[in-house]
Amino acid sequence: MARVERVVAFSLSRVLRLLLAFSFLGLAGCLGHQAGEAPPPEVSRAEMFRELRQRRYPRAYRGVASMRLRFSGAPAGSGFANPLVPEGSFSGRAVLLLRSPDSLRLEPLSPFGAPLMIVVARGGSFRAYSPSRNAIYAGGTDTRGIGRILGIPLDSRIFVKLLLGDWLAALGDEKNFDFRRLESAYSLEAGEGAEKSVLRSVTLGLRDWHPRKMKIRARRGAILVRYGAFLKTGDVWRPSSVEIVGPGGENRLHVSYSSGQGAVDAAFSDELFRLAPPRGAETIWLEG
Repeated sequence: MARVERVVAFSLSRVLRLLLAFSFLGLAGCLGHQAGEAPPPEVSRAEMFRELRQRRYPRAYRGVASMRLRFSGAPAGSGFANPLVPEGSFSGRAVLLLRSPDSLRLEPLSPFGAPLMIVVARGGSFRAYSPSRNAIYAGGTDTRGIGRILGIPLDSRIFVKLLLGDWLAALGDEKNFDFRRLESAYSLEAGEGAEKSVLRSVTLGLRDWHPRKMKIRARRGAILVRYGAFLKTGDVWRPSSVEIVGPGGENRLHVSYSSGQGAVDAAFSDELFRLAPPRGAETIWLEG
């Protein structure tokens, strides 16, 4: 009996040693593969932007996206209550139509699929209609419009292009930015001559050169933009997600696009980006 136990113990010990050996070889193989991965070649500013300028980003988009909005509230004493986020936040689906350079239609949906609000922006005009209050909010596409309802004080021309992933539209002349290669990314920082650019800085992936993080100039502080991975539809690149954080980090808008849905470069009628006050609706003018 003792001999049998010794044989069993020896067999188990041998099996364990073999398992450990195979595990070590597998781990070493993975590490060797990673270590053997060729580092991306050095690239000059001119070489990078020669290719970046050839990339295509959507001119338009239509689809149902996942949307999260955190709104910290209006300035003290303004007497303004945001009809979209009375509790300070929204999380759900939203119908989204975007058309470059400055047209937006956004319809956040209730759990039952009904629009909680209809938001349209085109050029310098901003309108938002609240069905529950039968009120239309009117203003410009700056802090009196997009900033007051969506919490992001951006001009519609920049706002729409950022949602489409066309970050180069915010860059201007790349020669005005200091170009550096970091350990795991490329960095562009606004330097002399970039005072009029809305972009402060951008971090680009080391291999794909797609933007990861951007800082946009704002009247008070900076607006932070974070992108998820970029997807390719035909020859058009678009982001899988966009997060825009207002100055101070108090307001936050996150949009996630479905990889298998949505029409890229769809054609839209101008009427989709207009919003006439329904009969009997109250008009509330948004002030800065």
